Amino acid sequence: MSNYVDYKRVPIKHYNAEERVRSLNKETLIPYTLDEVVAESSRCLGCGLCIQGCPARIDVPGYQIAMANGNLEDGLRINFEKLPFVEVCGNVCPHPCEDSCILEDNKGSLATRHIKKFISEDIPDYREVLKVRIQDLGGHPNVAIVGAGPTGLSAAFYLSINGIKVDVFEATDKPGGVMVHGIPPFRLPRESIKKEAEHILSYGSRIFYNTRIGRDVLFESLMKNYSATYIAIGNWKPTRIKIKGEDLQGVYHALEFLNRINNGEKIEVGERVAIIGGGFTAYDAARISLRLGAKKVTMLYRRSAIDRPGYPSSNADEELEEAEEERVIFDWETSPFEYTGENGRVKGLKYWRNQMVDTGKGRRQPVPVKDKEYLIDVDTIIEATGQREDLSFIPQEIMEKLTTTPTGDLLVNQYNMTSYPGIFAGGDITNKRKDIISGVADSGRASMGILLYLKEQGKIQRVPQRLTNYEGGPYSTTSYEINDKEIPAFAANPTEIKD
Repeated sequence: MSNYVDYKRVPIKHYNAEERVRSLNKETLIPYTLDEVVAESSRCLGCGLCIQGCPARIDVPGYQIAMANGNLEDGLRINFEKLPFVEVCGNVCPHPCEDSCILEDNKGSLATRHIKKFISEDIPDYREVLKVRIQDLGGHPNVAIVGAGPTGLSAAFYLSINGIKVDVFEATDKPGGVMVHGIPPFRLPRESIKKEAEHILSYGSRIFYNTRIGRDVLFESLMKNYSATYIAIGNWKPTRIKIKGEDLQGVYHALEFLNRINNGEKIEVGERVAIIGGGFTAYDAARISLRLGAKKVTMLYRRSAIDRPGYPSSNADEELEEAEEERVIFDWETSPFEYTGENGRVKGLKYWRNQMVDTGKGRRQPVPVKDKEYLIDVDTIIEATGQREDLSFIPQEIMEKLTTTPTGDLLVNQYNMTSYPGIFAGGDITNKRKDIISGVADSGRASMGILLYLKEQGKIQRVPQRLTNYEGGPYSTTSYEINDKEIPAFAANPTEIKD
């Protein structure tokens, strides 16, 4: 172990690209050793800029100090004050905290995600380390959570450790939401999801699988039988680009494609695959296609590389680097306008080149130049063209009282309460970022709001100042705290309103 601090970032190494594309389960990143973690954590200057960059406001400097001293248990406790999915985020968090690091422009930002991954993977039994104290708030009302994704399960954790009876309704046969149905295992090991979901549910939350609200259980019955409801359904309704040939065999939306592969189905993609889109879902679809045997995978995106989703950020750079290592081909500034086929199966993709135009209103806009057409041969096309919420399970009379954005997302206040008292919402249906760490942040605010609401309704006698109560704690300076005595009247949180 080094006896001095080197402010140059400890390199993050990758497994060989040719080897990893042979398996859906082979991880990309080589984990740090303990010596590397201590060396990397010791670089932290403690400025706290990273806390403002983190949607969940995790005490990043706090756990860096712990890890610089080799104290894994305190490192875990500090993370858990804000993050029940430490190992999951150690694998797939977009780590916006790193982009706020004061070392970013000099020796390289602190590798917070890589350190988090080491902490969580080295501690198999969270309960033994955390020693969470279940709080008695003078009542044990029941709360319904719709969806067992990251924000739903995180809320289940915070509420159950505060003595609330929690029932989670999940439409599929397993917990995890996008973590298990959307993200491929080479990015997020299934053992990590299982470990952390089981830990969360061990505090008493019940989960009902294969139970779709609106079909198996009416939303009205949740309103009647539960003291509050948290909507955490994610965005699972595909957005298609609606062009000629979209109904040909071999054309998929990325949500469908990833879900089927992640649930064990084998899809023959052939040798040539085209991915339409430039976001992180597009990267996942492209890299999975290689692992299914594709020889040539091309990502076509309507904007330029510097206008791609997530850029500029270290996470966007990492996604691009990992895909390029695996020889994904990128074709920027393209607009597909037709899929061609033969005997009902897709065989080609026609597109125009785009010109990026500065309209003076936000991002540059792609404008097709239609004087020349281009064609590539394909065996499979995967549209990673976005997705949106499906709130069809909510009765019309209730929907009319819910305030939404022009695109259909639910508007919430600072405690993630909707305009309908007692209905809370979080995750992809409420926030702009639509990533796991933002969904977890929503769950903390919503849990505080639900407790305030339950107190206001006379269901509990008191509201704790802190959501988490650990033996020997608190460990973090940034834990979720409740300072209000009652839940404020609804006023949409302006930070959640889309442009």
